[in-house]
Amino acid sequence: MQVEKARELGLCYGVRRAVDMVRDASLQHNSLQTLGPLAHNRTLLMELAAKGVTAVDSPDALSGPVVVVSAHGIAPDAMQLLVQRGIDVIDTTCPIVARAQQAVAAMAHEELTIVIFGDASHSEVRGLLGWAGSRGIATQDVASLREQHGSFPGARVGVVSQTTQRVEDFSSFAQEATAMVLREGKEIRVVNTLCDATRRRQEAAADLAHRVEAMVVIGGRNSANTQRLSETCAAIVETHLVETADEIDESLLRGKARVGLTAGASTPDSSIDSVERRLRQI
Repeated sequence: MQVEKARELGLCYGVRRAVDMVRDASLQHNSLQTLGPLAHNRTLLMELAAKGVTAVDSPDALSGPVVVVSAHGIAPDAMQLLVQRGIDVIDTTCPIVARAQQAVAAMAHEELTIVIFGDASHSEVRGLLGWAGSRGIATQDVASLREQHGSFPGARVGVVSQTTQRVEDFSSFAQEATAMVLREGKEIRVVNTLCDATRRRQEAAADLAHRVEAMVVIGGRNSANTQRLSETCAAIVETHLVETADEIDESLLRGKARVGLTAGASTPDSSIDSVERRLRQI
């Protein structure tokens, strides 16, 4: 079996930056806590746990004087609460996410109704909703807005995206939303907050998927960008999503002469190396 890796895969700048910041901080502290997981990947979190870095779900669960804000970012009121409690904050928010937060805050200041194209339960989107205040709505379906509101609420509307969504999906959503708003004679502003590194990984994966008989995507099943990678590949060729090399089912790849390999932006190098070794053994 020939194994070919996508030209871009694995840890993006934002996650690698966050990991480096936490590893440096762990050298100064016996233990560290992150507010929410640093990134959505079990292997990465296990590697950090071995260095004394663990995650808590809420500020009330913090037990030390230092907290790490994950790469997904948090709402401004949550940050203010940490500061008021005298907790030393190590902010690893991805610069791309921070840019999206700033775009949302600017539109909220101008009193636009802000529609965030993304998963309302995802930590990044929850943070963006916090920056929108009472003016934010998170959805991945324009039709759901019709059902909930009958139309877009408010005379002026701003649209942004969760940074890890696919450009094709956001473009389609924005076009549909624009048509709906303009039919009602309202104003709409669309800001592209997509992560360029995520887009490049998706394009590289799609390019490779056209040349192989199957794709293996490595990453956390609760990782938004990994899910988008898997969806991109699955639309082209047989695709298998795994978190570790142990999950690879040899029978599914038997007889395949050429297999492609890609990985989500929160997947550590160690996971990619172990999966590649496993594939080359088949």
